[in-house]
Amino acid sequence: MNTVTNSAPRGAAAGPSFGQLSDRRPTSLLRYARLTDPAMLVVWVLFTAGLAQTGAPIRYLCVAYFAACTIIFAKDTMPAYLRGWPTLILPAMCIISTIWAPSSSEAFRQGLLLALTGVIAIYAASRLSIRQIVMCYYLGEIFGAVMSVVQPNVHDGNWTGIFGQKNFLAIHMFIFFTTGLVIMLDRGSNRWLRGSTLIFVPLAAALIWLSHSATTVLMVGATTAALVGHAFIWQPAARVAHMRTLIISFIVLLGLIASLLLFGLLQFDAMDSVLAAFGKDSTLTGRTFIWDWGHRLMNENPWTGLGANGFWRSEIGVANQITTYFHYDQFVKFSFHNSFLENGVQFGYPGYYATYFIVAWALWSCGRTWLRNQTLLNAAMLIMTVMVVVRSNTEIDLATELGGTAILMFIGAVRKEDLRPPVEAPAPQAPQASVHDTRRRGR
Repeated sequence: MNTVTNSAPRGAAAGPSFGQLSDRRPTSLLRYARLTDPAMLVVWVLFTAGLAQTGAPIRYLCVAYFAACTIIFAKDTMPAYLRGWPTLILPAMCIISTIWAPSSSEAFRQGLLLALTGVIAIYAASRLSIRQIVMCYYLGEIFGAVMSVVQPNVHDGNWTGIFGQKNFLAIHMFIFFTTGLVIMLDRGSNRWLRGSTLIFVPLAAALIWLSHSATTVLMVGATTAALVGHAFIWQPAARVAHMRTLIISFIVLLGLIASLLLFGLLQFDAMDSVLAAFGKDSTLTGRTFIWDWGHRLMNENPWTGLGANGFWRSEIGVANQITTYFHYDQFVKFSFHNSFLENGVQFGYPGYYATYFIVAWALWSCGRTWLRNQTLLNAAMLIMTVMVVVRSNTEIDLATELGGTAILMFIGAVRKEDLRPPVEAPAPQAPQASVHDTRRRGR
C-alpha cells in the first residue's frame, strides 16, 4: 500500500491542497486604475487643448474609459452622482426636446454627450485628489503652450496659437497659469514640477498678454494677487487669533474707499476705460448684436425653445443673416457667444434659468469646499470656477458637449473634502519659575 508522507516538520502548518498553489487572493487589475486615472485625465486635457483639432478619436476613447470605470467603481462614483445631479439638467432637456427639435437624432446625440460631460467630471472628482487634478491639468496644457510659441498664428495683432481663436488660447493659458502658480506655491507638490513652473508660469502669462483678451488679462492679475496673498498672508494668519477677521475688514475698507474715489468723486467709467485699453468697441466686437437676436428668439419660443441644435442650421434664414453680418461668405456653425442665451434659444426660459442655476450651484459648492478647508488648492479651484462662469457670459462653454472648461467647473462643484480642524493659535505658556524662586518657596 502506498502512503503519502508530508516532509514538513511536525507542528508546521499543512501545505496547500491539490490544485491550490496559494491561499493568497490574486491581485486585481483594478488596483492599477489608481495609476491609469491620472494618466487618462492628462491625455484628456492634452487632446482637448493642445491637440483638439486632431484628437477626436482619442477623446472618445477617454470618454469610454471614464464611463466604463464609473460603472466599475460605482461605490465611489454613485455618492458623487447624488451631489452632482445638476449636471443632468441640460442633458435631460436635450433628450426631451427631441419631440420638437428639427433633428431628433442630433438632439439625442447632444443630450448623450452633455451627460457624458458630467460623467467625466464626476469620475475625476470622486477618484482623484485635488493635487492630482491640478497636476493633470498643468501637464496637459504644457503642449498647447509650447506649440503656441512655435506656431503663434497672429491675427490682427492677437496671438491665437494652435487654438484657432485668441479667446481659446487665453482660457487654456489661464488654466495653465493658475495650476502652475499653485504648484509653485504648494510645498506638497513634486519638486521637479515646482521647478518647471519657473519657466512655464511666465510663459503662460506672456501668451495671455499677447492674446489681448481683456477679461483674461484682468483675471491673471487678480488670480496672482489672490493666490500669493493666500499662501503668504491668509494661511499664516490662521495661527493668530482674529487676524483673518482683521484682514477681511481691511480689504473691505480699502475697497469702499477706492470705489468712493473712483466712481463717486472722479466719475471713472471702468467699462469704457478697459475697452479702450484693449482696443475694443462698445459692442464687444458685435456680441451685443447677437445677444439682441438671442433675446428676441427666446421671447418668440419662451417655454420650449427651438430644441437642441435647433437654430444654427443652414436652412434657418435668420442664422444665415447673422453669419452674413459677420462677413462670412457662406453659412458656418456659429453661436450667440453667451452660454445662457445659447441654452435659452434651444430650450426657452427653462433652459436659460437652468443655466443660471447650474452656475450658482457650482459657485456655492466650490465656495463651500474652500470655506471648509481653506487650502491653496481649494482656492485655485474656486478661482478657476469663477473664471469659467465669467467667460460663460461671452462664450458658450456651458452649452457645449464635452467642453473642457465645463468639466473643470463640474469637478470643482462635485468634489467633497472632510472638514479639517482649524489651525489654532498656540496657547500662552505660564512663565517658568527660576531656580532661585524655587529655593525660596522651599524655605
